[in-house]
Amino acid sequence: MNKRKWFLFLFIALIPLISTAGNKPIADTTKPKHWTYKGQYNLMLNQVSFTNWATGGENAISARAMIDYHLKYKKGKFRFENTGHLAYGIAGYNKMRIQKTDDKMELSFSAGSKISKHWSFTGMFIFKSQFTNGYQYPNDSILISGFLSPAYITISLGMKYQIGKKFQLFLSPLAGKLTVVKNQALANQGAFGVPAAIRDSLGEIIIPGKHYFGQLGINFLVSFEKKIMKNTTYKTNLNLYNNYLDPRNDVRWKPYVNWSNRITFKINEYFATIFDFHMIYDPQVLFPIYQSVGGKLIETGKTTKIQYKELLGLSLIYKID
Repeated sequence: MNKRKWFLFLFIALIPLISTAGNKPIADTTKPKHWTYKGQYNLMLNQVSFTNWATGGENAISARAMIDYHLKYKKGKFRFENTGHLAYGIAGYNKMRIQKTDDKMELSFSAGSKISKHWSFTGMFIFKSQFTNGYQYPNDSILISGFLSPAYITISLGMKYQIGKKFQLFLSPLAGKLTVVKNQALANQGAFGVPAAIRDSLGEIIIPGKHYFGQLGINFLVSFEKKIMKNTTYKTNLNLYNNYLDPRNDVRWKPYVNWSNRITFKINEYFATIFDFHMIYDPQVLFPIYQSVGGKLIETGKTTKIQYKELLGLSLIYKID
């Protein structure tokens, strides 16, 4: 990750701290506290080494940094919230081979007004992307993603239902979603659902691929956190989005699904074992289908697939409440 991307990572991480600066009462402690902040910073390290190991193996060391924060402003009926989920991980192998293991940038901003004890009228802005390029590992010459390639921008207007601090549900019947693919080579391929380049019979590009793809549909989000045992906490976030306007009938009623789960097994104040499970289904993202022909794998088509990611490791934790 180059210096500019490291600066971006650190700047986003400091947004909530900058926003709350100067809001602490100095003399009059009876004034209501409008700003609240909760953050968790994790650093996970793993290492494996082999010497004269009969069954084989490759020396490796990996690291993953995670930042989760929740910034809230409350005054009267007005509510403003900013949440961030940032992660970046790399693994280094023998012979100096380095590859990315995680890369996430998710920022959410919402503002609304309470209309009852649990309900509020809310507008929400969500931005999702990544910090650096992703490749078809172990081949690091085939680019498959990058910064703003893709990026997902969702603007929603709807109702939020909240019980305490542990359960939130947001439903928007009118939500615009924009998919951005900044990299032209990926845009020409039609990656992540943007319109692909139009080519002639020789494969030469006549019209370059577009960088944007817009959708209008229903947006549903739910988050839940529960302490399931004395030192064990479960947290889940589910996002469903369905595009009303997709011209393809076979895709129109297939929702986008993004479901993340985290179980934290707390060891003490500073260490915990973390298990992450993440599932995505995106009807706009297609994966190649291969068939063996004469001993060689030939691409015969593309299809949608469910994407899975798991993580288990010991983490150093720093929390701000």
